[in-house]
Amino acid sequence: MKLTNMELNKFNFTMKKELETLVYMYSSFLKRKYGMKVFRVGLSTGLTCPHRIKTGGCIFCHPATFTGEYQSAVFSIEEQLNKAVPRIKKTCGAVKLLAYFQDETSTAGELVYLDKKYRSAVEHPDIIGLIVSTRPEYVNQKIIDLLKSYNVPVTIEIGLQTAKEESLKFLNRGHDLNDVKKAINLCEQNHLDLGVHIIIGIPGETIEDMQNTIQFINSCQTIKEIKFHNLVVYKQTPLAVLYQQNKFKILNIDEYISILCQLIPYLRGDIVISRFFTSNIRRTQIALGDYSGSKPEWLNKLRLALIQQNIFQGCKTGKPYQP
Repeated sequence: MKLTNMELNKFNFTMKKELETLVYMYSSFLKRKYGMKVFRVGLSTGLTCPHRIKTGGCIFCHPATFTGEYQSAVFSIEEQLNKAVPRIKKTCGAVKLLAYFQDETSTAGELVYLDKKYRSAVEHPDIIGLIVSTRPEYVNQKIIDLLKSYNVPVTIEIGLQTAKEESLKFLNRGHDLNDVKKAINLCEQNHLDLGVHIIIGIPGETIEDMQNTIQFINSCQTIKEIKFHNLVVYKQTPLAVLYQQNKFKILNIDEYISILCQLIPYLRGDIVISRFFTSNIRRTQIALGDYSGSKPEWLNKLRLALIQQNIFQGCKTGKPYQP
């Protein structure tokens, strides 16, 4: 069917309105901060999450979903970088990199051991920043002093997941909101940027609960970054047992995007959104549920939903996003 001139103009306008004009994307943030193309390179300390060792871990956790093939205790940081950096440069060109210690609990080790790992990364000529992902109870002054000793920008990421105490218990997170607040306060006192992970679709949570989590994040000025995760149920996890007993329903992508559209308007416009969808859902083929489509398709669906509803990040706050 041939489009009228009015329909064609509207279509062209919609296509030109990229997601980056509606939300504060990580790529936009990196371009503003570094003035060049910058990518994260995933690294591993080789440590295992102490919470999983002690209690079996969070009920949604499956380690195979967040460890890269070159990330292993048997590989030194130099070996991991030697494997990863050429791949990135082959695809992306002459870019600079952020060392991203993303798996397990990357601060749960002896300081001397951690210093060796972090220092090996930041001394690489292509590394211009450091990101360390961890649990809130493993953020302390000694760790912060160590991270501040490196002559590169540092961001700490913690798994907040939700601001609802009952949900933290349900997920067997092993920490409460007070632990999160302590970690946030330490980062604020030491002028370290902080990122948080949250999960959307936790059984029993209402849209009001999720909006309360966003309001909690908004209230913490030191939080500069957020990663949204749609709850994914992996085989051989306690969460999978509950799902197979029909105790809850998994959100499909359209339902999840609908919820994002109810949260994004309430998120402060200066908070960077560095993830919208749980990564590596298909890589290991161990996720239950239907995830038809691809990440680019999902992002386009989100973009169109925001445009159709005439909303953008922070539009219902006093600090809207300004591209």
